[in-house]
Amino acid sequence: MANHYFRPASGSGAFRLLALLVFGLLAAAASPAWGQAGPADFSDNPSVYIDINRGAGGRKYNIAITDLLPLAAGGRVDRNAAYLPDRLGKNLAMTGLFNTIDPRASLEPEALKRAGLDGGGLPDFPSWSKIGADFLVKGAMSASGSRLTLEMRLFDVGLGRPIFGKRYAGPAKDARKMINQFTNSVLEAITGIPGVFGSEIIFASGDPSVKDIMLTELGGDDAVLVAGHRGGPSTQPTIGPGGRKAWVRRNNKVWELVVDGRVVSSGDTHLSPGFKSDGTVAAAVSGPQSTDIYSFAGRNKTRLTFAGGINVSPSFSPDGSRMAYASDQGGVVSIYVAPVGGAGQPLVTGGKATDPVWSPTGEYIAFVSRETDVCIIRPDGTGLRQLTGGQGTNQRPSFSPDGRMIVFSSTRNGRAQLFVMAANGDSQQPLMPDYRPPQEQPYWSPLRPALAY
Repeated sequence: MANHYFRPASGSGAFRLLALLVFGLLAAAASPAWGQAGPADFSDNPSVYIDINRGAGGRKYNIAITDLLPLAAGGRVDRNAAYLPDRLGKNLAMTGLFNTIDPRASLEPEALKRAGLDGGGLPDFPSWSKIGADFLVKGAMSASGSRLTLEMRLFDVGLGRPIFGKRYAGPAKDARKMINQFTNSVLEAITGIPGVFGSEIIFASGDPSVKDIMLTELGGDDAVLVAGHRGGPSTQPTIGPGGRKAWVRRNNKVWELVVDGRVVSSGDTHLSPGFKSDGTVAAAVSGPQSTDIYSFAGRNKTRLTFAGGINVSPSFSPDGSRMAYASDQGGVVSIYVAPVGGAGQPLVTGGKATDPVWSPTGEYIAFVSRETDVCIIRPDGTGLRQLTGGQGTNQRPSFSPDGRMIVFSSTRNGRAQLFVMAANGDSQQPLMPDYRPPQEQPYWSPLRPALAY
C-alpha cells in the first residue's frame, strides 16, 4: 500500500488528538413526460455526452435558462417565475459541469419567446448559439391558489432539437422539490446518471455549549431541527441506511451515543459515529488506557481496534468489509485502513490526517490534511489529490449518494458554513449562502431523493 507524506504537524500525540477532538465538539410521483420524453439519444453525436469522470479541467457546458412564462398566453405568474430558474441554475452550477449564461443576452425575437412551449415550433436556436449556449431550458407555470403547475423543457442548441419535457403539478410549497427533481432529470439526460438534488445533509449548528442537529437538502435554502439538547452540545451527526441517524451529545458531565433518538451508550467521551451498509453503527469510546472504536448492537458493543492510542472516525467501505479511521498508533495522527476488526495499515503518513470518509462507489477516501484542507486518495494509497487550499479551515468532508459531489464545512467567508464542490474539487460554493447560524460537521445521507412527482 503506497504511503503519502505531509509536513508533520507540531505537538502531535495522543493527548493532543483527544484534546482537539473534544475541543472541536465543544467549540465547534411524476406526471407523464411531454414533448420528447426521457434521455436524449446521443448516438449520432457522442461528443454531446458529458464525461463526468473527466476530472478537473474538463470543459464546462453552457446552459441558458429563461424566466418562466404563463402557462397560458396572457396568464399571470408569481415570484416562482424568477426564483425557480435561478434555483435551477444554482443547482447545475454546483455540479461543476455547467456554466449558466444570462438569457437576456439572447437575440431571440420577442415573437418566439414562447416557441418550444406551446406544442408548435422550436426556439430560435441560432440566437442562443450566438451567445454560446450548448443547452437551453424554457418553462411555463400556472399558480392557482395554493396549487402550482410547472412545465419545463430542455433543448440541445447545437443539434437544434428538444431533449425532453416534464410537467409537475402539486402544492405551491413544493415548488423547490419540483425544480430539484427537474434538475435530476436534466443531469440524467445529459450525463446518463440522475442527479441527487433533494438528498438530505445532516449537520451541527449553534454555539459551542448548545449545538443542535439540523437537516437540510441539496438544492435547499434552509434547515430544520432534528434534535436539540439542554444538557450540552449535540454534535458529529451521521446518516445511515434507511435514513437512520446517529450523533453524540454531552449530557451535563456524561457523553452519550444517540441512535435514532435513543441513547445506546453513555459514560466517558464518545466520538464520531458511523454506519455500516448493514445498519450497524460504530463509534469511538474513551477508556482508561486508550480510545477505541466499537460496533454497537443495541447496548452491546464489540471492540474493533486493538493497537492502543487514540482511534476515532470510523468510515466503512460500501461492502462493509473494511474500515478507514484516524489513529495516532504510529505516533502521528494518520488515516488507517483495516479489515473490520483486523489490524490497520497506514494510508497516509508523515503529517496529520483526520476525518476519513469512504465514497459510495468505494473508489476514493476523502480526508482532512493538517486540520485545514480536504484531500482524496484511493484505498490502495494512489491518486492523492488536494481539493481545497488557501481558503480558511475546511473539515469533515462527505460524499453525495452518487459520489459526484462532496459537502464540507469551511471558514473561508469568516464564519462556519457548509460548502459543496464537485468530487474533483471544482465549483466550490456555499450550500446555503443566506443561512446565518453556524454550520459544521456535515454528513450526506446515502439515500437518493425519492420521486415526489
